Amino acid sequence: MGIVFFVLDLIFKVSPYVLGLHPSQLKNFGEYSESITIHLILTPVFILLSIILMRRFKATVKYLFFGQLLTIVFASYLISAGMMASFFGMHNPRNTVTIYMIALMLVGIFYVFEYFETFLIAIITTVVFSLILPNYLQQSRELLLNQFASMVLMVAFFTISRYAFSYRANHFTQLKTINEKNVQIEVANQVKDEILGIVAHDLRNPLAAIETIATIMQLDNKLDEDGEDNILMIKASCERAKLIINDLIEVARNDIDNEFEVKRCDLNQFLFHIVEEWLNNKTTPAKIIYYGTKQPVFAWINEEKMQRVMDNLISNAIKFSADGIEVSLRHANGAAFIDVKDFGVGIPNALLPSIFDRFSKASRKGLHGEESIGLGLSIVKQIVTKHGGDINVKSVEEKGTTFTISLHQSIAS
Repeated sequence: MGIVFFVLDLIFKVSPYVLGLHPSQLKNFGEYSESITIHLILTPVFILLSIILMRRFKATVKYLFFGQLLTIVFASYLISAGMMASFFGMHNPRNTVTIYMIALMLVGIFYVFEYFETFLIAIITTVVFSLILPNYLQQSRELLLNQFASMVLMVAFFTISRYAFSYRANHFTQLKTINEKNVQIEVANQVKDEILGIVAHDLRNPLAAIETIATIMQLDNKLDEDGEDNILMIKASCERAKLIINDLIEVARNDIDNEFEVKRCDLNQFLFHIVEEWLNNKTTPAKIIYYGTKQPVFAWINEEKMQRVMDNLISNAIKFSADGIEVSLRHANGAAFIDVKDFGVGIPNALLPSIFDRFSKASRKGLHGEESIGLGLSIVKQIVTKHGGDINVKSVEEKGTTFTISLHQSIAS
């Protein structure tokens, strides 16, 4: 504010000469010129003091009082400058109140004062105005009218200043609340990561031990049919528990890692190998048909992350379809499109908007009662988005569902 005021004074100082106006053409030019000269001398002092106090305040807050005092003095100085400009105009501020009013309004809007500080500035301004006014006017009626005009301006200044204070105080309170919430969120994220670390370490090991024991028991030739079924149930439960743990850990990793390494990959070969793995999977046999492109299609991907995407989509398709699924690759307009299509029960329209939400309410049991915690598609969306791609879903109940991944940085050759 001080710099702006200094520049304006400098412009006012030189403008009569630039415009070629003679001092005799301007009323009260001498007083006007002297006041601006005083401003050009005093304003840099205020600017220098404010710079010194700001630097000292960064080192220690004990200079806060001096900063507040300097602000009050400078605000009073600005108002006085506007007041004197009104006096110089016609020696009757009531007739040239505009500059005085502008100075009051600018101080009220741009400076934030406590109630007492605002009241103090209003008192100082009123006293200064009352002391200067008799030097320019002698008639009692004019004195009274000018005092009344000044009081009206003081009320307007006080109202605007208090409104500006309330507005900025509310804004500051909101920012402070947001910052506190952000700190709480960061703490919660740290706690979450610690819990997931415990899950990864303390649950995986017992599950591995249970699965190993179940495998050893399965080798026992004395097991009857019921015992064999129980062993298979134990192993299947361990497998489901590991998938849930892996999903939780993947969510945490994707939250922390904003970026991951990518490399140029032939999507035809990449998808073909994934489908081959599922076809050769003895524990989860699947009917999958792959439709590739005639020419290679390359894209920049993280193969480990993208394999997790495909495994999730294929697993979901198998879970809700008994008639097999199709995986296909297309290329158009510089983008690669991967479709995973099933011919199963489909997704109800009411669930489609929340299908990619974390712990989604769209989570359902599979055709054989497979449980889900609603994280798989959330992870898929997260990974695809970090690849700079998109994923969309189309579904018709009792006819099937198609998930389409769009990878925009692809190359066909």
